[in-house]
Amino acid sequence: MSTKNKVIIGLVIIALVAVGLLWLRWGPKDWEVQITGVTGDGRDVQYRIETVHGGTTDTLIFKNSDAGFTPPYFKFDSARLQAIASRISRECPEETVTVNGYGLRIPFLDMFPNAVSIDAPERCRGAPSDSGPVGGSTR
Repeated sequence: MSTKNKVIIGLVIIALVAVGLLWLRWGPKDWEVQITGVTGDGRDVQYRIETVHGGTTDTLIFKNSDAGFTPPYFKFDSARLQAIASRISRECPEETVTVNGYGLRIPFLDMFPNAVSIDAPERCRGAPSDSGPVGGSTR
C-alpha cells in the first residue's frame, strides 16, 4: 500500500470521526419524558425544563434556549416552548410526552440537551379549562 493511499485512508477515518462527533452533539434526538416543572426567566436565568424519564425517577433537565441562525434548527421561540412546557407540567404532570431536541447531558461540563419542540396531546398543550367563575358566583 502506497503512502498516498495510507494518507487518504487516514483522512477518511478522521472525517468520519469528526462527522460522528458532530452528529452526537447537534444531531436530532427525542426523549419520552414526563415534564415535572420549569425554571428560569429567559434573561438572568436560562430557561430549563425539568423532566423524568417516562415511568421512572431518572431525571433529565433540558435547557431551552434559542439556537438563532445555527443550522439546522433556527430556533427563535424558547419563550413559547417554555409556556407550553409550563402548561403541560400543570395540566398533565403524569402524561408521558416526547421532547425533541439535540445535544448531550454531560454533568461535569454543565451541558444540557436543548429542547426544540414538545409533542404532547392537545388537551395538555392548550390553555387551562374554564372552571367557572371565581367564588362560585353565577351571573
